[in-house]
Amino acid sequence: MRRPDASPKKSNEPRETDSESAKAKDEAASIAAYIADMADEMAKLASRCDMPMLCYFLNLARAEADMRARELGGYPIDRSA
Repeated sequence: MRRPDASPKKSNEPRETDSESAKAKDEAASIAAYIADMADEMAKLASRCDMPMLCYFLNLARAEADMRARELGGYPIDRSA
């Protein structure tokens, strides 16, 4: 028995081209890198304001976003400064 949301694609629906797929992947990698950068900045602020749990969760978010950006082929963020 087929689930209601598992309907097959209709043949007249346009398929995503390779260039569109690559563009979407690059955009997702860029967004993930941006989120990682912002989470890092907020974690530093939380640390300075003595908010250890918030700092911890923001660092988890940063790590997740960094991992996703790398998986999508994005470049790692240099946070040495």
